[in-house]
Amino acid sequence: MISYRVFVLGIICVFVGILESCVSGKAASKTTSNVGSFKDDVSAYRPVYTVSNETKSTETPVSEPGKPVTKGKPVGDITQKLDVILDTIANTNKNIRFAQGYRVQIYSGNSSDEANRARDRSYTLFPDITPHIVYVQPNFRVKVGDFIDRLEAQRVYVALKAEFPTALIVPERIEIR
Repeated sequence: MISYRVFVLGIICVFVGILESCVSGKAASKTTSNVGSFKDDVSAYRPVYTVSNETKSTETPVSEPGKPVTKGKPVGDITQKLDVILDTIANTNKNIRFAQGYRVQIYSGNSSDEANRARDRSYTLFPDITPHIVYVQPNFRVKVGDFIDRLEAQRVYVALKAEFPTALIVPERIEIR
């Protein structure tokens, strides 16, 4: 039985032989076409560019024949209309107080003392991130942060996981500041 390597080597040798015969023209000589010997002069069809040595004039460019381009306010200026629309959108966005986001839940249980200790501990770990205590009868839940995207919440979650092993990221309606 022929080994796999010898078989693959044989196939590669046959393939290389076919390629060499195509490149050298041996295979092409069997047919009647002279594709490799085609020669045609196409220089008559090439565009000819002339380079002038004249200095460039400092005249104003012309947009239409006989009318120079005027510098100043464009004819179809929409800047004022656009500013009004953008101000309206900005004022509408200022009134939006809440959005869908994420918080890291670090405690869930029925003890308010435990919830307060978890809140205080999270505040000592992250003084710039606000902890929230939510009471949904009969449980207290302590959630940390107001994160717009899950990646931000993931960074805080990794840091809190060592201190609070039951921590998890929860989708929440968050306050926008």
